[in-house]
Amino acid sequence: MNELNINIFCNLSNNGIEDVMKSVTFGNNVNVRFCDMFEDAVGYSVLLSESIEEATAFKSAGSSRSKLFSIFIGDSRLAENRCDTLDDIWPPKENANIIKGRFKKLIAYIESLHNSWFYRNLYETAIDSLPDLAWCKDVTGRYFSVNTSFSDTVHKTKAECEGKDHCSIWDADKDANAKEAIACKDSDDIVIKEQRTLKFEESITSSDGMMKLVTYKSPLSDEFGNTVGIVGIARDITNVMNIEREKDLIIDSVPFPVIVVDANWKTTRINATMRRLLGLKGPDESFDYLTWKKYFLTPVSELMVNEERHYTNQIFAANDSVVPFHFQINEQDIIDVFGELQGHIIIPRKLGPNGEMLGVTVNLHDN
Repeated sequence: MNELNINIFCNLSNNGIEDVMKSVTFGNNVNVRFCDMFEDAVGYSVLLSESIEEATAFKSAGSSRSKLFSIFIGDSRLAENRCDTLDDIWPPKENANIIKGRFKKLIAYIESLHNSWFYRNLYETAIDSLPDLAWCKDVTGRYFSVNTSFSDTVHKTKAECEGKDHCSIWDADKDANAKEAIACKDSDDIVIKEQRTLKFEESITSSDGMMKLVTYKSPLSDEFGNTVGIVGIARDITNVMNIEREKDLIIDSVPFPVIVVDANWKTTRINATMRRLLGLKGPDESFDYLTWKKYFLTPVSELMVNEERHYTNQIFAANDSVVPFHFQINEQDIIDVFGELQGHIIIPRKLGPNGEMLGVTVNLHDN
C-alpha cells in the first residue's frame, strides 16, 4: 500500500556518482530503479546530467502522467540563470558519503511529496464518499476544506467555500444566518475548550429551506499540539424529524389509546387518548407500563400469542374502576429491517359487558 517507484536516469561521463547511488538502500515501500532510456519517463523520474540544456529540457517535459526532477552535475555558475528549472545542482566530484547523503535527501523529498499527495487524495476521496456534510475550518471560523455533499448543499463550488466564513457560505437569510453563525461559533468554542469530539443539534437556514443537523465536531491540532481548527461532520435529519412529527400526529389522532415502549419496556410515547385515560399529567416517560399492567389490571383470559405476526392479545379487568369493565390489550413487537426487536406498540381497547369495543371515558388511576 502506498508503494513509491522512482526511476533514475544518469547521463554522466563518470559513473562514480551512479555507482555510489546504487549502493544506497531504502525501505520496503520505496523502489528505486536505474534506467538507461528516459524518452517516455512516467511517474516519479530523476535525471542527473552534466548537460545544463538537457537538465532544463527534461524538467520542462513533465506531464500529468509524470513528476520529473532534474539534477545538474557541474559548475554552479553555468546554472545561475536556470535555477528555477532545476531541482538541485551537484558538484562533479564529491566524497562518496556526501553523495549518499544528497541522494537520500532527494529520495526523502520525493517520498514526502508522494505521501502528501497520497494522503490528501485519500482524505478527499474519503470525505467525498460521505453522504453527510464534512468540513474543516480554522479557529477563526473560515473554511479551508469541504466535501462534495457540503458544496452541493450550499450550491457553491468547493473553491467558493474555501476561505469563507459561515455567513458568506450560508447566505439564504442574512438575519437568520447571522444568529446561526453565533450558535455555530459557540459550539466550536466548546469543542476547543473541551478538546474532544462533541455532538450537537443545529438548525441551519439554507436556500432550500430550514435544515436540522446532527453535528459531530472535533478539535484539529498541528504536529506541536496547537489547536488550529475544527473538523465537522453533519447529518441532515430534517426528513427524519419530519417523519417523527408525522408519526406523533398519527398516533395522537387515532381514537383509541396507544402506548409506545422501547425494547426494555421503557415508555417513549403515549398518545392523547391514553393520557386522558390515565389522567397522566407528567411526561410520557414517567409512565411505567409494566407496573401499571401488574398492579392496576388483572388478566381474565388466556394469553394469545401470534409468533408469525409478533403480537400478543389478552383481556384484563380494571382493578380500580368505579364501574367494572375490561380491556383487551394488544402488544405488537416493533421489528427493524435486521429482524431485531426495537420496541412494542401497545393498544388497550376498552370492552363493554358483551365484549364490544367502547370509547374511553374512565380514568384508571390518577398520576
